[in-house]
This record gives sequence, structure tokens and C-alpha cells, in this order.
Amino acid sequence: MLHGIPAVAFISIVAAGCQPTAPSPDPNLARLVDQQAIAQLIAGTYPNALDNADFDAYAALYTEDGELTLQGNTVKGRAAIKAFVAGLPTEPRVIHPITNLSYKIDGDTATGGAYWQDVGLVNGAPGVVIAGRYEDTLRKVNGQWQIAKRGIVIEFAPPAAAQ
Repeated sequence: MLHGIPAVAFISIVAAGCQPTAPSPDPNLARLVDQQAIAQLIAGTYPNALDNADFDAYAALYTEDGELTLQGNTVKGRAAIKAFVAGLPTEPRVIHPITNLSYKIDGDTATGGAYWQDVGLVNGAPGVVIAGRYEDTLRKVNGQWQIAKRGIVIEFAPPAAAQ
């Protein structure tokens, strides 16, 4: 024994103290991982769920207390978001390209937005049916980025139907 400490215990303590400490995560790498996760959420997973009319998957992209605002209508919570989006017109059929993502990350929150377009048939040819931007607040929940608040702003709407 070494001064009252069994040799095996002493060696274990010394060995544990000599182990290299895990390097702290590179903040630049963490920022890039967050940016990529946000891009996948906003420009990949979100429009795919919407375009495939997978409203369960769509609603799951929001936080439990998520909020969606479109044309003066605001709904809160996943069930209300799902019901609202499922009730939107399904014709004309459109797809949703998302571009110009710009989000500022601050810890587990990000704010910013992106441009969106509804692309479909316009006068018998592919074209932009309507377009605008998202005004978002995102939150990381259990390691996953989710939409906490989304405002869908219409910038370019089709002319009103002739009366």
C-alpha cells in the first residue's frame, strides 16, 4: 500500500488524471451543423411534407406550441396546424421550391426566413402561381430544429378572378 491507498486504486486515480480531456466542440463546426440542419428542415423536409400532403409529418416539424400565421389566420399547436393546412385548397396542384435561406442562430433559437414559391400550371405551362417569404423563429428541441413560429407572407399573388 502507498500511504493507505491500495496500489491498484492509486494507479487508477493517476491513470484517470492522465487521460486527455475531450476537446471542446469546435464552435464553427457546430454552427455549420446547425445551419445544415436548418436548411434541411426549411428547404427539404418541410416542402416535401407539404407537397406530399403528409400533414402529420408537416405538423411534427413545429414545436408542440408552434404557431402558424397565413393571411391573418393564426393557429397554435400541432393539431391546429395540421387541421389548418389539411383544409387548404388542393387545386391547383403546386410544388414548393424554397430559396434564399437566411437565419441567425443564437444558441438554441434561430430567427430569419426564406423565399417560397408555389410552382404549378399557369395558362397551361409551368410557372409561378404565387410567391412570398417566411418569417420564422426556430427552436432546437431535443437536438432537433423545429419551427416555433412561422409567418407566411404573400408577396406576389395572382390577380383576383374576373367577376
